[in-house]
Amino acid sequence: MKPNLFPVQHLGPMPFGYSKPQLIAFNDGMKYVVKFKNNPTGTRVLVNEYVAARLAQLLGVPIAPFYIVPISDSFIRESSFHSKYHFQAGQQFASLYIENCSLLISDFIRREGPRIMNREALAGMLVFDLWLSNTDRKEKNVLLQDCGEDAFKLYLIDHGRCFANSNWTPDTLQNVRMNLELSVHKWGFSLLKGREELIPHMEKAASVSDTVIYNILDSIPEDWEVSALDREALYAYLLKAQRELPTIVEEFIKKTGSAE
Repeated sequence: MKPNLFPVQHLGPMPFGYSKPQLIAFNDGMKYVVKFKNNPTGTRVLVNEYVAARLAQLLGVPIAPFYIVPISDSFIRESSFHSKYHFQAGQQFASLYIENCSLLISDFIRREGPRIMNREALAGMLVFDLWLSNTDRKEKNVLLQDCGEDAFKLYLIDHGRCFANSNWTPDTLQNVRMNLELSVHKWGFSLLKGREELIPHMEKAASVSDTVIYNILDSIPEDWEVSALDREALYAYLLKAQRELPTIVEEFIKKTGSAE
């Protein structure tokens, strides 16, 4: 939680997102994309966003700065979305709104000229998504910040569907299946030299200790209603997927048809 951060003005809904994220100005003069408790896809989306964001920080994956922010019932009731959604007051997930960005669209993927300035992010994205079974890495969930001269910096957004399910349960975590044929992943891998560029990111993932993972899960806000059984199941899943990550990466490489 960022100290003394609170909303001052609702600026409007974001143009996409099943969880109906809202753009809100805060007292630090910045804009944040906020996902609320009890959104149409469920509060578990906030859990997924938070856990993914904490792990992304450890792996050096480019995401927007994020905070857990308290938003009152009075602010919700005074906002234009109040009559349309049933958002609940309490702790919410807020990520900084990054200016001057466009979405990764199919036309961009087919172009050869544009340069990705933080090219290492492509390998980081692959390892990160394969570890967390993010089955929703579509073009709209990658931002490209225009840096001029046909060069762009890549950011990853929207991790509400990690663990292969936006509303996972201890039971679904027993049988997670990663989609190894997402076009964005294939595009990212096509810009790499091959397996060797994934290795440093796999080593980073492997170095995240059991204790660190446990502490991340233990820090999930209480009002997001994650039970002790839920935390235990997610902890077990993350450790299992971490152990199996080299095998999952190899399966992905074979799927792309590029063994080298």
